[in-house]
Amino acid sequence: MKRNNRGRQIFSYFLLAVGAFIFILPYFYMIVASTQDNAQIIGGGVNFKFGDSFMDNLHWLLERYDYVRVIINSIIIAVVSTILATVSSTMVGYALAKYKFKGDKLLFNTIMVSRMVPFFTTLIPLFYIMSRMGLTNTYTGIIIPSIASTTSAFMMKQYATQFPTSLMEAARIDGASEWMIFRKIAVPILMPSIVTTGLLVFMGSWNQYLYPLVMLTRGDMYTVPLVIKNITTSSTGDPINYGGIMFVLATSVIPMVLIYMVGQAKFKATDLDAADK
Repeated sequence: MKRNNRGRQIFSYFLLAVGAFIFILPYFYMIVASTQDNAQIIGGGVNFKFGDSFMDNLHWLLERYDYVRVIINSIIIAVVSTILATVSSTMVGYALAKYKFKGDKLLFNTIMVSRMVPFFTTLIPLFYIMSRMGLTNTYTGIIIPSIASTTSAFMMKQYATQFPTSLMEAARIDGASEWMIFRKIAVPILMPSIVTTGLLVFMGSWNQYLYPLVMLTRGDMYTVPLVIKNITTSSTGDPINYGGIMFVLATSVIPMVLIYMVGQAKFKATDLDAADK
């Protein structure tokens, strides 16, 4: 019996190792290719030898696209959008799940219908509204539409439905206000769901391409996806810098990995707190 369990454990670790290798190998190649020149990258075959063109590729990115500013733009937009969208969707989802008020079903049905409308159908009207408000080429113009995330509101409503109403009633008997119940009781219990929603919002905002493409025309306001698009489509006739592309792709993944690690730690901390209680 013990031998069978040990064999299964070894087989499980083997599958995990194979899966990790498959996922890590492309990222490792991006790091290696960011140090190579075009001849090494497209010369034939897959070259896993580190080159000596890393500083040249980095200098090209900084000089042509001001890549540090691009990263800062993406971080500001993604972080602010995530915070505002997560807060608003948590409050909306909690209210729809736990309170009955006039028009609550109409509001929820509106959210559901809005989720079925493709984003590109609202792109032109949204751009017209933002441009009339003078919000093109601004952080605000990119962030405002992301605050009303119907998908996040729907998810939080489903999560908040599972929140025990008995805790709310007990807190009311003790004299707690509705805001205190939400802030002191509901939010800590719903924290894993809030973190999950925040991670999804952050990834969507970080990878957003179509809307920033329409709203941002100044190079100093570009985000990472726009720079990737500009590098891969050279309109000036200059050769494409594949090493620069690999550097951008490799570094663009780092914020999402860090956010996931922080979110995973929050999951663990929440589980430990729940176990202690």
